Amino acid sequence: MQEGPAPVERLWKTAEFLPQSVRLLGTRYRSLFLAHAQRCRPTGKAARVADALAFVDFMFLQERVGLLDNERDALRGDARVLRRRFRLRRAGDTVEAVEKWKPLQWLHL
Repeated sequence: MQEGPAPVERLWKTAEFLPQSVRLLGTRYRSLFLAHAQRCRPTGKAARVADALAFVDFMFLQERVGLLDNERDALRGDARVLRRRFRLRRAGDTVEAVEKWKPLQWLHL
């Protein structure tokens, strides 16, 4: 069985898909993402996108993490951009980003 990328490598690769969130979470991003990475295994062609979407879901499900309104808005905004093109498919702890139907992208929906 092939191991995926290390959690720290995933951290930085996923950050490019969550620019607003990473900027606003600041130093908390690393510890929060590493907690998420222990519970999630992204797969497929768009594994980094799946990881980013799963991280956003993880953040909204955390009751102990007090998100500020602007952090919550940034997470929603970054997720909205990704969800225009992808949807997240879950199977246990495995997540996969599946590209949506192409004509919807052409119409910018």
